[in-house]
Amino acid sequence: MMNLQPVEGYKHLFRDKETGAILNVNTEASIGIKHAKQNRQRAKEQLETNTNDINSIKSELTEIKTMLRTLIDGR
Repeated sequence: MMNLQPVEGYKHLFRDKETGAILNVNTEASIGIKHAKQNRQRAKEQLETNTNDINSIKSELTEIKTMLRTLIDGR
């Protein structure tokens, strides 16, 4: 069993007397950090998807322009 002593000036930090380790017992903060990381990952994935979509549209537009030039030059 851990023997914890509060760290002076910090409500959410405790020192384990056996190991000397400082422990953060604020679970809300760690959950918030996890949610923020998940949100950043989702935003990164969305950005990649949007970039791929834009590149696909550019490619299709180039193909359409080439076909139009071929039609115009064929007249």
